[in-house]
Amino acid sequence: MKYNYVLLNGSVITRESWLKDPEEWILQADQAIRADFFASGNRIPFLEASLRILTLRFQSVGWELPIALSYPMLLPKFEKLLNKNRSFKGTVIHLVIMPVEVTAGLDGTKGFQYLAFTEERPDDFFPLNSKGLAIGISSGYRNSGEPFYSSMVRSRIRSLLIREECVANGWDEILLLDPKGRLSEASSANVFLRIKDRVVTPGPENNCFPRLMTGITKNLIIKAGLNFTEVHKITPEDLGNAEEVFLTDDLYGIRWVLSYENKRYYRKVSSALSERLKDLVQRTDQFSMGSSG
Repeated sequence: MKYNYVLLNGSVITRESWLKDPEEWILQADQAIRADFFASGNRIPFLEASLRILTLRFQSVGWELPIALSYPMLLPKFEKLLNKNRSFKGTVIHLVIMPVEVTAGLDGTKGFQYLAFTEERPDDFFPLNSKGLAIGISSGYRNSGEPFYSSMVRSRIRSLLIREECVANGWDEILLLDPKGRLSEASSANVFLRIKDRVVTPGPENNCFPRLMTGITKNLIIKAGLNFTEVHKITPEDLGNAEEVFLTDDLYGIRWVLSYENKRYYRKVSSALSERLKDLVQRTDQFSMGSSG
């Protein structure tokens, strides 16, 4: 269903009254800060935790997250937006924040405008992908720099070029190495490998962005009683030795990987974790991880 309302600088308005198309506005805003939030019905299970990550991104460049985007202020606005758009199933709320110059005062204070709009999903949880992903490794780009800072200053063109390389090779997702040639992350997700009896993922030394869903997945792995370790020396060769590979991100949850080059993978652990994630989403309330209840 096409959304009929958007949230613009704190006010829920009709798309027609704004006289702009959100997608076009985003394309023109190369310096915009973007964040996405999953909603299950009228609940936004991980909003508060997601905003803490957004706060760290702002602080990495010396900014403070505007009060208007704090959890107590934003929660009722998002809930109103969901209600107006009659979002009863799964929904992704796309938030786009635009820095603007502030003419009043000489203290260098940065001002911000923001836009939020919704995208309907068929499920009110994160379903495991039915078709496994094909992945490859980028030959033209490496992941370097502090991840929070990099997420704020990297050009959108870089992301588009990485995606172009992915599509040109016929992959569903593309992996990036760090400057030392070790596994860092996928272009828009974190990566996990099951090698024999343990699950591993790159660590902070590999410049991977600490996505919310990745932290949730780590907890699910530990609670499932699996042997889990962050390893900063995972190499492309380890992909060939793994029995299973899966990706995690805040838009799609957990996605299992079918193939890397000639290697084929299972989905045993990713399937089990996906079920645990579904249960977590359905039982999370306003007293845990910042749900709207």
